[in-house]
Amino acid sequence: MNQDSSLQEQTAAHLHEDAFLEQFIGAMALESALRNGLIDALRERRPMPTSRSADILSAMLEANGVLAQGRLTASFAKVLDQRRPILEQKLKFLRLAARDVTNGLDDLLGDLPAFMARSETFALFRYDKAMQTDPAALDATRPWVDYVTALSEAEAPALVPHLPLAGASRLLEVGGNTGVMARAALEMHPDLSATILDLPAVCALGEEIGAHPRLTFTPGDAREPGWPLVAGARPDVIMFKSVLHDWPQDQAMTMLAHAIDHLAPKGRIIICERGAFRGGPMPFWMTANLVFAPFYRPESDYRAALAARGMSDVSQTEVALDMTFHIVSGRKP
Repeated sequence: MNQDSSLQEQTAAHLHEDAFLEQFIGAMALESALRNGLIDALRERRPMPTSRSADILSAMLEANGVLAQGRLTASFAKVLDQRRPILEQKLKFLRLAARDVTNGLDDLLGDLPAFMARSETFALFRYDKAMQTDPAALDATRPWVDYVTALSEAEAPALVPHLPLAGASRLLEVGGNTGVMARAALEMHPDLSATILDLPAVCALGEEIGAHPRLTFTPGDAREPGWPLVAGARPDVIMFKSVLHDWPQDQAMTMLAHAIDHLAPKGRIIICERGAFRGGPMPFWMTANLVFAPFYRPESDYRAALAARGMSDVSQTEVALDMTFHIVSGRKP
């Protein structure tokens, strides 16, 4: 199988996996069945338990396309075999997000600081606890790092082929988490080397995945200057993937200014972000994005920011996933 075919299959798997997360009741039934071991029992061809509660759960799973006549459907079994960690991480986060939206939609839309103060999803992303690498810091950081890793594993097959990396040799990914995007880019571009700049605990967790001969992790705070070199030289590509929306406008623009300063002449900035939250169909899995909806910026903001800072050849590519991703890039003179 060639690389393009493999990427297409992974992208198709991502789209199909979300088919089991479209309805609240079905998704929560699936989460329960995975967590309590029922799915594993069915995978081993053990019979469903006989009880009224089991009958109710079975009916919910059948309505969600997970079961048919007491057996796992072929479509769900394929997703389970290929994507179980991603599926479980998405379901775990959806439980948090659903509680936040149920209890705090008014604040999400009207008093964002109040929503963030009591939100379970925002309590998960404690960057302040990722500044060390002791066991407590790793334990506090691992849950959200695992979730972001799962998202990147689902998104990378669709996004990486569209990254403008042709001719590049040194990639610095800011906030690159465990390096999923960077590793995929390295596989597509054999002459590329990459460095991840992220918080200390995140880098330590990324290194747990395993070494790659052209990938290094450097702990640091991207809001501060003094960014690392890549393969001994200034990077000719600096990428932000799903990072800048996390930060207020002034801090996001500070990081962008640091990136342009640090970039080699004629190098390229790549910003890969979901666009502003729009209307249209909203299946249950969209709840995971809804809690971040106020922070997603229009792609025009990033294009304007690059142009205002003297970047040339500013361009944009759109990729449709759970939302529309915008890959905005510009070249340093």
